[in-house]
Amino acid sequence: MGLLAICGSITADLIGYGPRLPRPGESVLGRAFLVAPGGKGANQAVAAARAGARVRLAGARGDDAHGELCAAALAADGVELSAVVVHRGATTGVALICVDASGENQILAIPGANALVAPPAPCGAAVWLCQGEIPTEAIDGVLSAARADGALSICNPSPVNAIDPSLVGRFDLAVVNELEHEALRGHLPERVVLTRGARGAVLLPSGEELPALPARAVDTTGAGDALAGVLAGGLASGMAIEDALRLAIAAAGISVEREGCQPSYPTRAEIERRLSSPSPGPGAPRSTG
Repeated sequence: MGLLAICGSITADLIGYGPRLPRPGESVLGRAFLVAPGGKGANQAVAAARAGARVRLAGARGDDAHGELCAAALAADGVELSAVVVHRGATTGVALICVDASGENQILAIPGANALVAPPAPCGAAVWLCQGEIPTEAIDGVLSAARADGALSICNPSPVNAIDPSLVGRFDLAVVNELEHEALRGHLPERVVLTRGARGAVLLPSGEELPALPARAVDTTGAGDALAGVLAGGLASGMAIEDALRLAIAAAGISVEREGCQPSYPTRAEIERRLSSPSPGPGAPRSTG
């Protein structure tokens, strides 16, 4: 099985659940609070590992309690962490997340040690994956490491305002949602996975559409990370992109039915069961990617 190398953020998610999202200047009384490991890089690593991939994460964290929480969770899922640098005296990244009754969210991310992520070294990976929550130099370093490894390079340019558009088109494949696709028009590589939430995903340039599976959304936070991580892990294991994307769409659909990011990600057995016997939960069907 090929190695998936991910360079990305490590963040502690502080999640509040309430009836609706606050308006500017408004306080809303919530119903629950969750502290969980997160960060787009760590999320994608966990999603891929639970789906059966062999995963190595490069990144940075502080030596604080949040950093210990995140590292312990990654190690528990079998993610290899030798390329995660611990910066003494630095704070681990934090995301402040509000989730409403329909599963929609708003997020304020504080980078912390993620701003210190350095360009990663080649490691014999089959696939390299990165996102937009790390410095430009690190993203450029992913491209260099992928070339040195002879690996497929994948970019998930999210959040779109946190990545240099000129870098995105240098990757072999981009995984983007519809807003990112529009914002990066003219800066994307030829091969794109366009995620469309409840409508599944589209492979470009072929235009092949893969539908979402029925799902009842509880919390959509991190569903896009589930899709990107499982897709990249499937490609690293040698799967055809269509098969890897079907697996990834199913994983994202399961994740929206549960609270949190990493706590919501399914195992490979759960994904296979959903693919073999898709069944919607109560309420309106919905999935997210």
